[in-house]
Amino acid sequence: MKKKILSIIDSLDLKSGGPSHSLVDMAIANKINNINHDILYIGKKIKLKKNTRIKIISLRQSYFKYGFSFRLIIWLLKNKKKYDLFIIHGIWQFITVVARFLLTNKYLIFTHGMLDPYFGKENFKTIKKKIYWKFIEKHNLLKSKFVLTNSRSELIKFKNTFVNTDGIKIKKINYGIFPKKINIDICKKKFLKKFKFVKNRKVILYISRIDPKKGCDLLIKAFSSIKNKKNYILLIAGNLDNQYAQYLFKLSKVLDDENIYFIDFLKDDVKYGAILYADCTILPSHGENFGVSVVESLSLKTPVICSNKVGISNIIKKYNSGLISKNSMDHLKFNLEKFFKMSLNQKKILNKNAFKCFNENFNYKNNHTFSNWIKKVS
Repeated sequence: MKKKILSIIDSLDLKSGGPSHSLVDMAIANKINNINHDILYIGKKIKLKKNTRIKIISLRQSYFKYGFSFRLIIWLLKNKKKYDLFIIHGIWQFITVVARFLLTNKYLIFTHGMLDPYFGKENFKTIKKKIYWKFIEKHNLLKSKFVLTNSRSELIKFKNTFVNTDGIKIKKINYGIFPKKINIDICKKKFLKKFKFVKNRKVILYISRIDPKKGCDLLIKAFSSIKNKKNYILLIAGNLDNQYAQYLFKLSKVLDDENIYFIDFLKDDVKYGAILYADCTILPSHGENFGVSVVESLSLKTPVICSNKVGISNIIKKYNSGLISKNSMDHLKFNLEKFFKMSLNQKKILNKNAFKCFNENFNYKNNHTFSNWIKKVS
């Protein structure tokens, strides 16, 4: 008899970051391996790409910042017996409290980097989290069957973070995406049609959330300080409707660098066209448990420059599929200049290695260990 599992997440809005991009791929990977994997999200209904293989349920009720939802309680009381196992995505949310009391001994919690030591530097926010952790959140995690991490780096950080994680059962899983079935020429044409100013320029592409954690201020300062850019431009793509994005925009104006461009959130063919057209993508993050945008880049044979705070940076280094920078402006500048000076042949080697790195580590087509483990614990 097929196992049946349900993922519960606050939102599947792609603008919210990594988990929303990779969760459907995880569900498809499990279905291929004879596990029925449905997805339930509690936030407002959003337009999703039609996928007949996966059942996606929208409750359309999420109150306040932490996702309080009466409908979730009612829905689980009616439907929880239909599932063998539940995967809760994210912490510091109402969904972990509900899991503890309604899904006893039937749930896993996927932290998705939300216990990164980086968040221990947020002053007042950190104090609030420590109090909430001690009295509520740690107990939610202790009552789970396992807490999931998706990189060795995150596993180490989890044990040495800003709260006490003693006693919590942790499982590192293999995480990834499926390679996208796209027409390369069409995607590139759509990208160039929308952003004509890019034509005949070399592109360094940042494509992720616009958030202080991502280190975009260091990136702008490092890029601006390079005198000979060798026809390169920096393209920063993401949701620009926030205060940090406005700060970055003002910073680029103050530095008076005409080679820095901001474009809004990209998706579908235009997004893939941007990654394919770029010489490399870049993620100078101060803390990143995995980096789905990095894996997407590797899957399209585009190398990456990322900080050593990105959880999979050790694998990228091992495969020589990009450049790894220390978490500083000076070292980021050093690696940008190093990349600018690379020969065409050196870059082709990086392209080749990028896809090899993806295929052997993050391609769900080649990786069934998570599905096999799920069958054992459900």
